[in-house]
Amino acid sequence: ELEGVVAIKEASFDAKKFIDTVRILRKAERKIFVFTGNDNFIYESLVLGADGGLLGFGTIAVDKQVEMFRLVGEKKYEEAEEIWEELLPLVEVIFAPPVRNYKTRIKEALVMTGVLETAYVRPPLRPISSEEKEKLRKVLKDLDMI
Repeated sequence: ELEGVVAIKEASFDAKKFIDTVRILRKAERKIFVFTGNDNFIYESLVLGADGGLLGFGTIAVDKQVEMFRLVGEKKYEEAEEIWEELLPLVEVIFAPPVRNYKTRIKEALVMTGVLETAYVRPPLRPISSEEKEKLRKVLKDLDMI
């Protein structure tokens, strides 16, 4: 029994571990919520039993992601998957190698979409290259986000 625990964030980035965690927690005597932190498989996490998410990627394309969460909750999986498939190119750019730069890429995307004024990051994080910014800008344009 996990006294005092009401939810956990599962962010192993391993689907098998995610499924095992959900199964174990579903057997608990009381409800323990599972929030995904697996930004690169949000849709799949929801379908596999996540109750929600604590996601860096959740700051981008918020309306689309909220709609995807809603559709999964209504068991409209095909419609939800269409939204996820639309967002995948952005996920791939944000979480491209080196993955450690994802926070900076998210901040750049938020600047490009007018949410933030600056993408400043403190060490040890570093700004991304002009090439990465252009890749990000292209995907955001393709998604009609800028």
